[in-house]
Amino acid sequence: MAKDPFDEILQFLQPDTRLDLKELTLEHLLGISATPTGIEALLKNATVVRVIIELTDDDEVCKNALLILVNISSYENGASELLKYKPNNKTNVVELFIGYVIDPRKSCADAACMILCNLTRVESSLKVCLETFIPHLESLLQVFAHINYNEKQYKLNYIAPLFSNLSCSPRIRKWFSEPSLKAYPFIPLKKILPFCNYMESEKRRSGMIRIVRNLSFDTSYHVFLLSEDLDLLSYLLPPIMGNEEYSDDEMEKLPAAVQYYSKDKRRDCVLEIRKEIIETLNKLCAKRHGREVLRNNGVYYVLREYHRWETEASMLLACENVIDILIQEEEEVGAEDLSLVQVPEDMKEKFNKMDENYLNSA
Repeated sequence: MAKDPFDEILQFLQPDTRLDLKELTLEHLLGISATPTGIEALLKNATVVRVIIELTDDDEVCKNALLILVNISSYENGASELLKYKPNNKTNVVELFIGYVIDPRKSCADAACMILCNLTRVESSLKVCLETFIPHLESLLQVFAHINYNEKQYKLNYIAPLFSNLSCSPRIRKWFSEPSLKAYPFIPLKKILPFCNYMESEKRRSGMIRIVRNLSFDTSYHVFLLSEDLDLLSYLLPPIMGNEEYSDDEMEKLPAAVQYYSKDKRRDCVLEIRKEIIETLNKLCAKRHGREVLRNNGVYYVLREYHRWETEASMLLACENVIDILIQEEEEVGAEDLSLVQVPEDMKEKFNKMDENYLNSA
């Protein structure tokens, strides 16, 4: 049986190996991990993978060790395999990397955060590691809320998509919407909502809005999301608003925080972010209460101006779908909860065909 070439590499990854040799070896392995074939080969050697995981705790070489694991975890099979490893005194690699993220002195903490994002991206993997995350949620939230938390200047922006992935779980959505149990309780979602408009990081903005979108898929959270205390619309509307002028009557309806913008106000340039906001507004139209809150807060006027500005056909269609609901009287809508309306299959096909024709003609 042919000897595994990775076995020969192990001698250069030992704790007492010269630093330059360890660095060169990890650089070599990083190149191998850049391809699916290379990842598959690495995963066949459990000892090498375990040593790479151990080297993430060595600040002198942790960067490349972590980046190798970023590459491995970016594949579903790689993520599943990494979750099988149990570093010293840790439940799994998730606990290890959470520790790196919440350690303010940790080097290359951004890469550790990226690994956690990858490990939670797939539903099957999320279920495996969810129990490990739950005791650390408030610590991760505190890290996320403080831009300069890491003393080595790592921004940890990937906590936003990490939280977005976690919010696919009903347990995490519940956690986001309830006061913490600390002496000075706060609602987790409310604490980080301002990042919907954090222009220094697209990752933070998009991750934050996806959290809100994930909550909006569950109509039981709509009253919470549209409560005066949370004031969601003050954070959700700005990315789709520009410097347009509204009449006095229209302006009065808008949330106070978005009523007067300067002439240099611009909409978010990231299409995906605008798309997720429109999707969220659509979901919030499911129940009568949500529709009335959106109408009473001038969301129609914001969408009207957004529609005049947008050029992407799929976004125009999505915007029109929300507008069509909001301009109707409740008697015309004809249902208390639109999410419960059963659409016959033939009508679904008809509507899909209409949408397809719209997009093709745009």
